Amino acid sequence: MESIPSDARICPHCKTVQPSPLLDVGLVVGGVFALLFGLILAVMTLGATRLAGFVLLIAGFGLVVGGYTRYLDRHDRRRAR
Repeated sequence: MESIPSDARICPHCKTVQPSPLLDVGLVVGGVFALLFGLILAVMTLGATRLAGFVLLIAGFGLVVGGYTRYLDRHDRRRAR
C-alpha cells in the first residue's frame, strides 16, 4: 500500500485524497495547444494531415471546455459548503 504524501489534500468529510488543481490547468493548457496546433494543420495542409488537424481541433476544444467546467464545478462545490 502506498503512503499518502504529507502535502496531499484530504477531504475532511469523506477522508479521500483530492486531486490537484494542477490537473485542471494541465487539461486546459493541453487543450489550447491541441486546438491551436489543430487549427494550423487544418488550415495549411491537405489530405490526411488536414483530417488530423480537424481531429486535434475537436479534441482540443473538448479538453478546454472539459477542464474549465471541471474547475467551475469544483469551485461551486467549495462555495456551497
